[in-house]
Amino acid sequence: MGDQQDAIQSRSEIVDSLLRGAVDLHCHSGPSIMERKLDHMEEIRDAEAAGLHAVLFKDHFYSNTPVMQVLQRFRQGNANLTLLSGVPLNNQLGGLNPFAVEHGLMLGARMVWMPTLCAHNHLTTAFRYNLHGRLGLREPTRLSVLDERGRIKPEVKDILDLIAEHDAVLCGGHLHVSEMFPLFTEARARGVTRMLVSHPTYWIEAKAEDLKALAALGVYLEHCACMLIEGPSRKFPFEALRGYVDAAGLDHTIIGSDLGQTFNPKPVPGFRAVIELCLELGFTAQEIRAMTSTNACRLIGIDPPDDPL
Repeated sequence: MGDQQDAIQSRSEIVDSLLRGAVDLHCHSGPSIMERKLDHMEEIRDAEAAGLHAVLFKDHFYSNTPVMQVLQRFRQGNANLTLLSGVPLNNQLGGLNPFAVEHGLMLGARMVWMPTLCAHNHLTTAFRYNLHGRLGLREPTRLSVLDERGRIKPEVKDILDLIAEHDAVLCGGHLHVSEMFPLFTEARARGVTRMLVSHPTYWIEAKAEDLKALAALGVYLEHCACMLIEGPSRKFPFEALRGYVDAAGLDHTIIGSDLGQTFNPKPVPGFRAVIELCLELGFTAQEIRAMTSTNACRLIGIDPPDDPL
């Protein structure tokens, strides 16, 4: 019994050490017109208490970059927690809008999301239910980065140039994987070096060979805790993560939470749960640190945590 308790305590200590210094590039705290389990300040307090290194706050409908600037300046607690933000290119911010991108990047946004909830893929082939109607929003315009002839739209090229100029991260949003390849190919040609696909195997519909090909383009693949841990948003057996990592390679794999919904765990406990699953899958502490921290730091352009495991 004593040995079993020691093993449990040791496992818990390992998880704690991996949570310290972790980076979550996909946090859905509020305020938001979508129901959220916690607000930004509550997430900051949770992240500070657990020793996280950085959190990127995402809303589908507005850029919270100015909010993060204020919170970074006036919050209490661990000044080592870096607050990050981005610009979502849905209808509510003008769609594929270079002006919104320019403004957000000048304020310090570190990521630009191609359309998510307003993506043509999301509204027709992927999600298939009227979230905008449920939220009381007007009918969305279905957005794609490609024109009717399959070419990258001029306004998207302008956006890619801005991302390159500011050395920010291009995220493919909820575009279909078939749109991702021309997008990232054009992005590379225009000098974008930081690229990401979130939950590539859900909504995006990427297969193992797509993960490998995207990684070969220099794209990072972010797999989300909410789709792997026990709960209402689980989409895959957590064992699937091993195959995803094998396909893209450890160096191009990131784990984010994608949490904050009322029906799911809070982001920090969810991040802890996915770390525990990674240990159960046999990933080493150093491999987990890469997927939950150092790879994200390299992508987003911040220094990794100082504290060793």
